[in-house]
Amino acid sequence: MSTHQLGLPPTTVLFLKPTHLNAVVDAIIANAKRSLLFPLAWRHKLAGIFEGFFTKESLWDRLVFDNARNAAFGEDAASIRAVVVSEGTVPASLLTPARIALSIPLVLAHTHPLVAAPILASHPQDVQTFAVTSAQDFAHVGPPTVNVEVKLAGVDDGAVERGDDPEGVLLVRGPIVGRVLPLTEADEEPKTEDTEEPWVSIGNRARVQTNGAFKAWTTAKA
Repeated sequence: MSTHQLGLPPTTVLFLKPTHLNAVVDAIIANAKRSLLFPLAWRHKLAGIFEGFFTKESLWDRLVFDNARNAAFGEDAASIRAVVVSEGTVPASLLTPARIALSIPLVLAHTHPLVAAPILASHPQDVQTFAVTSAQDFAHVGPPTVNVEVKLAGVDDGAVERGDDPEGVLLVRGPIVGRVLPLTEADEEPKTEDTEEPWVSIGNRARVQTNGAFKAWTTAKA
């Protein structure tokens, strides 16, 4: 990182893509494994996650993970306070290793160029751990954020009645949702007296879990 060379304040929040998160976690764990105490440190950190908390001030951080983070982040390792991941799905199998390796609040967000803020975002202190059903399973991105409404269209009611989670096309509306400008006059929608904001499809699908968190993914360009 070049912040010190340019005289800038140290990095406090990292905004990453899923591929970057995977690379960072792999680098931290690879460096941590060089310590003979790594297996013991990993078990203690994992137990903390299962009990619902994480910290980077523990004995195991000082003995094992601090040096590993310094090797991955350089001088900014101590100043980083949170990580936000968006622009793609995060493998569910990566979530727990990421929480152990980073030991700071990790936010997973679902974004779209048409929307001025995250549509969905997980809570920074959320450390819920779910069983990974397959290698293709990916982590949830939390509930809807502020100033946006979401709904699912095309939900299979029969599947829901059988106990499956609702899944459908993700529609959004609200002050943070932009409007697609027509290319020609023929593309313009007729004006109506209805003042209610229209629902906008952004080319995504989503599934709602029983805890209110969404899993969302891109299906096509909006």
